[in-house]
Amino acid sequence: MADERSRKGTRYDSPKIQAFVERLYSAHDAALKDALKTARRHGIPSIQVSPTDGKILQTVMTLVGARKVVELGTLTGYSALWLLRGMSKDGRLWTIEADPAHARAAKGVFAKAGVAKCVTVVEGRAIDALPTLESHAPFDAVFLDADKAGYLKYAKWAFANLRQGGVLLADNSYLFGYLAGRESDREWSRAEINAVRAFHRYLAAEWSAVCLPTADGLCLAVKP
Repeated sequence: MADERSRKGTRYDSPKIQAFVERLYSAHDAALKDALKTARRHGIPSIQVSPTDGKILQTVMTLVGARKVVELGTLTGYSALWLLRGMSKDGRLWTIEADPAHARAAKGVFAKAGVAKCVTVVEGRAIDALPTLESHAPFDAVFLDADKAGYLKYAKWAFANLRQGGVLLADNSYLFGYLAGRESDREWSRAEINAVRAFHRYLAAEWSAVCLPTADGLCLAVKP
């Protein structure tokens, strides 16, 4: 149910509530902590998904019985570890990373976590790397956390290469507040904003989809 205040836009989350639920549902073990420490140690921006988003990724992988998954945007492997935790024991994750330094750091995290045999780190731009993975299709899930202006292209690739009932997840779907009600500027151009809006329209029209109201917006779509 919802009360009048929540229907009018009141949000009941708060830093204390978030801390409480994250401690319960998204506690970090040594591997997840190492992924975050590795980013700090190498001067890599801490722009990974939140712990709650990570647990959502894990839970969705479990729900769909994911065995073959593609991730766009590795960073130091934090979200990949969450994905792997929800996948079957014999599963394989292909994760694409454009920055060679990030890819090297992630490989070290995977090796230390003992999951290197389950992960293939594909170095290069996503638009170039995706065609090289098509021989492994159909996939069970695709997770987007790369360049936002490319989301529409990546979603169309996912639709063509997912099994029926496969899922697409996309982080930062609010485009950091620029999706609606905010004008373009030096950070996000009108073309980029329009590209992400087109991505949302495509999901709404062609998939069974919803945009979960996480802090950054997390789209969840099922291929019909």
